[in-house]
Amino acid sequence: MLALVSAIFFVSTGGAFSSLGVLLPAMISDLGWNWTQGGAGFTVLALMTGLSSTLPAYTIRIGGMRLTYLSGGLILGGGFASLSAADGMFAYILGAGLVGVGYSQVASVPAVKLLSGWFPERRSLLIGLFFACGALGSVVGPLAASFFLGVLESWRLYWVCLAGLVTSLCLVAAYLVYEKADQVDGGADGESAVSKGAEWTLQETLRSPQYYIIVIGLTATLLGAITMNTWQVTHMRNLDVSANIAAGALSAHAMFNALSRAVGGAVIDRLGAKWLFATGLGAGVVGMLALSVAKSPLLIALFAVGDGYSFGIVTFSSAILLLNYYGAKNSPAILGTMNLISTLAMTGPIVAGRIADVTGEFTSVFVGIAAILAAASAFAVWMPKPEKSGASLERKDEAPAS
Repeated sequence: MLALVSAIFFVSTGGAFSSLGVLLPAMISDLGWNWTQGGAGFTVLALMTGLSSTLPAYTIRIGGMRLTYLSGGLILGGGFASLSAADGMFAYILGAGLVGVGYSQVASVPAVKLLSGWFPERRSLLIGLFFACGALGSVVGPLAASFFLGVLESWRLYWVCLAGLVTSLCLVAAYLVYEKADQVDGGADGESAVSKGAEWTLQETLRSPQYYIIVIGLTATLLGAITMNTWQVTHMRNLDVSANIAAGALSAHAMFNALSRAVGGAVIDRLGAKWLFATGLGAGVVGMLALSVAKSPLLIALFAVGDGYSFGIVTFSSAILLLNYYGAKNSPAILGTMNLISTLAMTGPIVAGRIADVTGEFTSVFVGIAAILAAASAFAVWMPKPEKSGASLERKDEAPAS
């Protein structure tokens, strides 16, 4: 089951977010679009992914995991098929929107709940491996897209293959997966709920200040990641860094992203999800500051390691923190709402582009993101464990388990 949901996450992440940028120039050339029309697909993809983030909670509640993976696979496969058949803007925008909705259905929200139920004592390690598979999809996706363009000379065939692959995997999941009954949480360091009675509802969670600290930290990290992926090469070229080195830095960033998730899953129960979350935000500060002035090999390496680690560990540890603090029973709604709020990060590329139009550079953009991450890191270090009673929150020690 772990292998199956990880394979779905690998394919959907590699196809949804990492391949379109590689194939887009060929699509624009073949279909006679301008860059504004081509970029509209990215906007719709990100927007629909965010807006549909709470949909898995609804389908899990009314039809379980099998309905969620079945509907998500059909929607995602339909989106890829629409992209393959695109001969105008309607099919392109429709395909991008369907891919966004389908991705929400089959990505992290159902898998985190599924794995948490099956492996309560080892969930951190296995969820870390699951997130690492998604990050590896971001590494392999562009390479596969480049192969189809360079060797097979067909972007349409690539989308067709993705549609068939992800639909097949989700059909298998719809037949095989099922949940175990809710069990006592298996977190560590005094972070987790100690009994079923400690499970939080979504309404109770939304009244917890700690929830917003976690959401703001994730949103700030995504703001940096989306803005960086959009403008990093352009920014480095403005700093007289070669295109090959800039692209190599982006690949290294993706590898450290994947590695941090896998390693984080192995150590998070010893070190504590809260402290990994805070260090991830701090590493993002270092990475963004290094990127802002990345003229030397040392600064470029510092960006790739720091921000790659930050993106990987914050996206992973935020999910574990929510499980530990608020329980697994209502995690689809709690995680989905966090993903919905974090959609605000999609404004980053637009704002950054406007700032660059006015100032002529992106340095101030990345310095500003570093400042936001620094503030989020400070709040995360302060953050006490939430108390369900609603009484005043008292700070509790979270000494690592022996």
